[in-house]
Amino acid sequence: MAETAAAAATAEAASADTPPFQLGKPRFQQTSFYGRFRHFLDIIDPRTLFVTESRLKEAVQLLEDYKHGTLPPGVTNEQLWSAQKIKQAILHPDTNEKIFMPFRMSGYIPFGTPIVVGLLLPNQTLASTIFWQWLNQSHNACVNYANRNATKPLPASKFIQGYLGAVISAVSIAVGLNALVQRANKFTPATRLLIQRFVPFPAVASANICNVVLMRHNELEEGIDVLDGDGNVVGSSRIAARHALMETALTRVVLPMPILVLPPIIMSMLEKTFLLQSRPRLLLPVQSFVCLAAFGLALPLAISLFPQMSEIETSQLEPEIALATASRTVVYNKGLRGGTLAGETGQLAGFIPSNTIGSWFNGMRASSHPPLCLHHPSLCLYPIHPSVFIPSSPLPECHPSIHLQITPSFSNHPFRATTPQ
Repeated sequence: MAETAAAAATAEAASADTPPFQLGKPRFQQTSFYGRFRHFLDIIDPRTLFVTESRLKEAVQLLEDYKHGTLPPGVTNEQLWSAQKIKQAILHPDTNEKIFMPFRMSGYIPFGTPIVVGLLLPNQTLASTIFWQWLNQSHNACVNYANRNATKPLPASKFIQGYLGAVISAVSIAVGLNALVQRANKFTPATRLLIQRFVPFPAVASANICNVVLMRHNELEEGIDVLDGDGNVVGSSRIAARHALMETALTRVVLPMPILVLPPIIMSMLEKTFLLQSRPRLLLPVQSFVCLAAFGLALPLAISLFPQMSEIETSQLEPEIALATASRTVVYNKGLRGGTLAGETGQLAGFIPSNTIGSWFNGMRASSHPPLCLHHPSLCLYPIHPSVFIPSSPLPECHPSIHLQITPSFSNHPFRATTPQ
């Protein structure tokens, strides 16, 4: 009896710590560093690589039951969050097709670590430098393509342009820096070897910047949407686009830093130990472990540093933007960090703050109307619950794949994003 009561108390405590389930929404708050860190730990969790086909089907079915209000009794929030984590890790959010295992975000560390080890190998030849830089950029390109937004696809020429630009810039900088180090006669051989170990970082960072510029340069001409505090689109700003591009480029520079800078520093100290000096065959296994640890620990920390939405004062934007709103500041979406921001409807789901959507429901009462499109033809409200309010004010322009479906209140958020049927 005592053991049963203790188990029940433990389960109740765990349930209390679990937030109410929201379909297509992040489990953890994205406004804090810790929330973003926990979120990205879930995204890159390699344990989802070992999920069986039957477990995947169970997770998908559980979410379908939730979606249609037919959940079996006794299902907990923890089970729903776990099911959503499995589905998002394995299936593409737009096509519902399985993502090839090496290109899933959960496979990024296990399959990317051997490439990092190759990039950081000492005494690189010209051929090995070119090969590892090419392989790294090819792997990144495949991950980006596998996790692309399939509802609003970019032309294949854009991907090819970004890929070729990244490969050419990475290879040319890596080869050029290695050549400069080799010709630096004032450095001792040991110093040259140490400096060469840091060459992959500027090569990869510059390739990331080149990829961002080539893939998103049209935003500088067309601008990006900026939103006020109520989530209404104020207008399209080229200045905000420039800020978004610079912030994304800075993010892409910071992300590889701990992965490509920490291992050389750690290895330079470990190589002086008696163990590795007496057993040089252990150098490669030890370096592989150091790279894996740096990759696994530093990557989610680095990704979590920057929030997805950025704020800017209207006085810094175009005059027409400042005149179009009474808000002193507006927000804009920086764009992809490099990796999927997957929600139930793809990369853009989850970008709409819950308080923003909640503020839209302040108009006339809905009863049994058919799906109703307001202001923007792709944003539909499905009023299937008699207590739902339909907004009387215009709605901001939304991504074509996002529908807001009003459902009976299974949690404290009576709405969720769904893909068009």
